[in-house]
Amino acid sequence: MANKNDSNDGVVRRSMLAAGGATTLGALVGGVGAANGSTVTRQEEGGGSADSSRDVTVRQESGNAVYWVLPGERRLSPQVFGTPDAPRRGSDLLESRIEQAKGLPEPLDEAIPQLLQDLPPLVAAPEAAREPIEEGESAGIAQERFTEPTLYSDEAEVTSGAFEITYGDRQPYDLPGKPGDTSDVVDLEAQFTDPAGNEYELEHDHVVQPPIPGYETGGGVLSGGWLHGITGTGSPLFPQAYTYGASWGVGNVHVNGEVATEDGFRVIHFMTTQTVRDERYRMAVDEELPLAPDETIAGRIHHTHGVVLPIRPTDEGPVYDPVPTAMELPNGETQPFIHAMWEQEELVEGPFDDWEFPVQEEGETDGEETTGGEADFQLIGEASAWQGAAPEAIAGEENPTLQLEAGTEYALVWENGDGLQHNFAIEDANGEDLLASELVREQGTTQTVSFTATEEMSEYYCQVHPQNMRGSIEVGN
Repeated sequence: MANKNDSNDGVVRRSMLAAGGATTLGALVGGVGAANGSTVTRQEEGGGSADSSRDVTVRQESGNAVYWVLPGERRLSPQVFGTPDAPRRGSDLLESRIEQAKGLPEPLDEAIPQLLQDLPPLVAAPEAAREPIEEGESAGIAQERFTEPTLYSDEAEVTSGAFEITYGDRQPYDLPGKPGDTSDVVDLEAQFTDPAGNEYELEHDHVVQPPIPGYETGGGVLSGGWLHGITGTGSPLFPQAYTYGASWGVGNVHVNGEVATEDGFRVIHFMTTQTVRDERYRMAVDEELPLAPDETIAGRIHHTHGVVLPIRPTDEGPVYDPVPTAMELPNGETQPFIHAMWEQEELVEGPFDDWEFPVQEEGETDGEETTGGEADFQLIGEASAWQGAAPEAIAGEENPTLQLEAGTEYALVWENGDGLQHNFAIEDANGEDLLASELVREQGTTQTVSFTATEEMSEYYCQVHPQNMRGSIEVGN
């Protein structure tokens, strides 16, 4: 463990990739005193007030896409974090929160300061882990990036799954007592896969109030409020976002049908917010919000984040402990956190459940309808893969190889098959784009891409889903 008086070492000593990159959510310490086999006050089934007037229910049916977020860097908002010459929410804020945590009751007075040293982005972005963004980089308004891998990266792969959650908001604010002493409740079912095909199921046990200085979680379940950014609740690395419902709790993770967390619960955090990822799946910074539906991956004004953090509650307070996933990363380590994004969910009941984003008076159409002529190739674009439709040689194949002749003109028509943002691009063997079409989001819309085959053409892909939607091109003379 680190020296408790050296908070900057928390960034240098433990890479957030090793720490799961999951240190950036306020749920991290929610499981204090709630480990398997430990003594804790828990809500009974259906506990708390019977009043369900503030319940928020969200679901996504099976067959829709889940985005599995991988560890990666995070752009920093100047509004929240300042500039390289005038930084904000850095080491000074971290030191202040550590000192505040030392005033918590035992054993939290030691556990929480240590946790903040191990996982600084719970409350701040220390300057030691920042670097300037060079001119010419595609980073929007951001001037700096947080270099330690976090769960707020722009890297994600499409998988599948379904979930339903009811956030039961029974009290208005956090109250003194043990983290598990709350009348708020959650009913959660979630099943999904990772990019390697491993199957996961979450078993939520009970709600907690995370005792992080500056946090206000409404009793562990919040409905109709604001989180993250400059609010003080949740990591500032996540943009300040309107939140339809959010919960902090603890429970078990099942992997491929087996309980993976036999050594103790992990923290489970769900949050349904305004959409904060754009049409290319970059997480927005505060200055870029709100996003209009046509600026998002699925044309939705809200989406749901499901996170399991590498924190194990014990009788002595929360300790860092990776989530035992089965997802192997390129460095050979298993991913030590879970971040599943649900982009095609439905707000069944809750605040503003019938509200619609104002319609823009001007805007471009999502694609081109094919009005005549024959296509040389026909594809269906889905986040899981390109599906071959015609000619017969590629019909029914996933990411079929396109056989071309150099110097020949081709017309390729593809149809959006799932209502997510897609486009069609061709790159050479060095990964340089030779052509790229406009994004198309509306399901059923077709787009025609005309091009002349060249020997440089190597692969075709979707720029939004480059891992799943990618196929080979073979060019003959």
